Amino acid sequence: MTHETPRSNAAGRLTVSALVIALGMIWAAPSPAMATEDPIVAPSFDLTDPERIALGKKRFNKTCAGYCHGSDGVGGRAPDFKGRTDLPDEEAFRTIFHGRRTSDIMPPWGAAFSTDQIWELVAYIKFLGTQ
Repeated sequence: MTHETPRSNAAGRLTVSALVIALGMIWAAPSPAMATEDPIVAPSFDLTDPERIALGKKRFNKTCAGYCHGSDGVGGRAPDFKGRTDLPDEEAFRTIFHGRRTSDIMPPWGAAFSTDQIWELVAYIKFLGTQ
C-alpha cells in the first residue's frame, strides 16, 4: 500500500489543473479559419462549371454529408447549405481548409484535399445555395 503525502497529492492536482487550463486555452483559441491574412489561391476553374460541381458533390457526399451536413446539404448536425446565399467563397474555402473550433466544430481538410478539390467542394456548396 502506498501512502501519498498531502504535498505530493496537491502537486498532482496542480499538474492536472494546469493541463486542463492549457488545453482549454488551446481549444478556445481563435480558429485559423477566421484569419483573413491567409492568402487564398483563386480557383483554377469557374465555380459554376457543372463538371466541377459534380466532383464537389461526390466528395461532399463521401466526406461531409453523412454525419455533419446531411444529404443534399441539409439535415445534418452542422449548418445547412441548401438555400444559403450568404457564404463568401473565400470564407468557405478557409473553413474547409482550416476547419473550425466554434460552436460548430469542423475538422480541417487542408491536408487531405488539394486546393482544386476544396474549390470543387466550394462550387458544390455554392450550387446548393441556389437550390
